[in-house]
Amino acid sequence: MKKITLLILIFSSLTSFSQSIETITEKISNKICECIKDDLKSYSEIKPEFNRCYDKEFNFIFDLVDSEEHKILVKDGNLNKVKNGIIPYLNDNCEKIRTLIQSELDNSVEPVAETVKNPCPTNFSGKDLKKIKKRNGEIVAFNGLVTKVYAVQNEKPYYEVKLEGGNTIWIASLVKSGYEIKDNIIRVLGYVSEVGKNEFAKKHNKTDFHILAFCVIDMKTKQMAMLPGSELQIKEWMNGKIPTAEK
Repeated sequence: MKKITLLILIFSSLTSFSQSIETITEKISNKICECIKDDLKSYSEIKPEFNRCYDKEFNFIFDLVDSEEHKILVKDGNLNKVKNGIIPYLNDNCEKIRTLIQSELDNSVEPVAETVKNPCPTNFSGKDLKKIKKRNGEIVAFNGLVTKVYAVQNEKPYYEVKLEGGNTIWIASLVKSGYEIKDNIIRVLGYVSEVGKNEFAKKHNKTDFHILAFCVIDMKTKQMAMLPGSELQIKEWMNGKIPTAEK
């Protein structure tokens, strides 16, 4: 009984610690989002504006936290964990940034669809799964029918799709698009990657590989969601070419 109690206490402590890091990240990210100007017109304006607000707000992070959170922040590595979580949080939750990203996509997709013969092509299907190990690290694009969906950290979806040909593959999404709904047909662009030591993935995915998706298209609405920072790769894809992974 003592061992069980100790394990419960340890687990509760770890869970509380993780939640504290997320809470601190949310606090500073919301301050940065508030600081960002409301009248930005294009996606290219986000980076300099983010840098300005980051410099302004992050220097006062210790003024935002309570005494317990202060103790957590000063421990080795925790300040960096908060830093690394700011951009993903803003991409998902700061409406000013989300609106500009979607506007950038909307302004790019329509003209391309009218002028390019085969925008956003595919190069992967169910039959290619037999050789997936050889394609590790490559960028692939394919259509899939969503069959199972789970939520992971920051509500990013981890989901299974049925490929053309009947086989299935798992997707570890780098974007939260909202298109990952069971029985929905999507087009995915992402890297072939080994599951490795990802415990959440291994719990559901019984294969050695999954796809790290950085762009998703809802095939019904033709709406697109992408990982900020991948604009050049997405535009290359929209112009009819599968992007090449950087070596």
